[in-house]
Amino acid sequence: LALVQWKQNFFQHIQNKNQKLANAVLRLIENQRNGETIDVGLVKKVVDSFVSLGLDDSDSNKATFDVYKEHFETPFINATEKYYKHESESFLAENSISEYLKKAEERLKEEEDRVERYMNSITRKTLVGKCEAVLIREHAEAMWEDFQNLLDFDKDEDLQRMYALLARIPEGLEPLRKKFEEHVKKAGLAAVAKLTQAGGSAPAEVEPKAYVDALLEVHAKNQETVNRSFKGEAGFVASLDRACKDFVNKNAATGTSSTKSPELLAKHADALLRKNNKVGEDNDLEDALNKVMILFKYIEDKDVFQTFYTTKLSKRLIHGVSASDEAEASMIAKLKEACGFEYTNKLQRMFTDMSLSKDLTDNFKEKMAQTHDEADLDVSFSVMVLGTNFWPLTAPTDKFVIPKDILPTYERFTRYYGQKH
Repeated sequence: LALVQWKQNFFQHIQNKNQKLANAVLRLIENQRNGETIDVGLVKKVVDSFVSLGLDDSDSNKATFDVYKEHFETPFINATEKYYKHESESFLAENSISEYLKKAEERLKEEEDRVERYMNSITRKTLVGKCEAVLIREHAEAMWEDFQNLLDFDKDEDLQRMYALLARIPEGLEPLRKKFEEHVKKAGLAAVAKLTQAGGSAPAEVEPKAYVDALLEVHAKNQETVNRSFKGEAGFVASLDRACKDFVNKNAATGTSSTKSPELLAKHADALLRKNNKVGEDNDLEDALNKVMILFKYIEDKDVFQTFYTTKLSKRLIHGVSASDEAEASMIAKLKEACGFEYTNKLQRMFTDMSLSKDLTDNFKEKMAQTHDEADLDVSFSVMVLGTNFWPLTAPTDKFVIPKDILPTYERFTRYYGQKH
């Protein structure tokens, strides 16, 4: 009853005179926004009184926010819009976008803190939405235009701020994603063009390692930007992937060829997996193979890579120049994970043939040691039995004549193999 009397005889009387009470509070809030110190406790008590006066005429025990919304929240939101519209336009007229990003970030935090300190929580959504509209949406065009400048000069903190602000409004990030994709694509094409021009190289003469390193450097730099500045957001990840796919498959080194990039990547992998590679530790080799797989993901014609890789693997295995069986198996496992069992079936069978051939040779030597004199076994002998469907080898057209010195051993093995199979 006391609140009803207070509302009718005092509050409405004062408030109806040009919203005198609400305007007094709004002036204090504006003073605080201008950097002055105000009595926050007093403001909170007045704001709370607006809530307390929200009485339901049909049920005195039931509270409503009608008074609070009509006499305080609505004027407050309108005053907020007017204040920040003027401030943001004035600030941008005299300062850079980078400085404005800091200012907008600070103002948004201040307003969220304001709700915590002396507003009712129901005001949060409306207040924050209005601030986002005035501080971000109305100046989004200027932010989008300055985005390329921030990328070009690696302004990481500013990129983080711009991302965080524009992520708060619908479609705020899409223009950034498109600009970022184009930025990455240009960087990749420029890196390869620089590589081909450095030695006046024709596309066919590009060194595989230099080519792969150039592509990886562009990817790594922009991957870091995505993770650090854009929080690994899926849209930016997709932009990076599309850009990398473009410049990995078609650039100054490939020309119009669709097979050049997978060929160079397969040659680089071959160099890594050979005994004379320049990679120090096993962990370094594993890391280098993982980097090969980063680019492999972007190769469009993976069958071309498979053809070159299979040929190189067969030569490493036949000539015994693999860095290690573990490294070879690791690479095949990576390819299997990326493309499935069928893609690596031939590679796996080649390994199986080598393993079976080694066991076959060892068993043959044991057998011969039991049944023949040492004089008959003075030939160093090993054999590879390779499946024609799995190895990229073509039998020679001319007849191979076996030297007399190894003919007896060859014939013994032929009989031994015939008995085993």
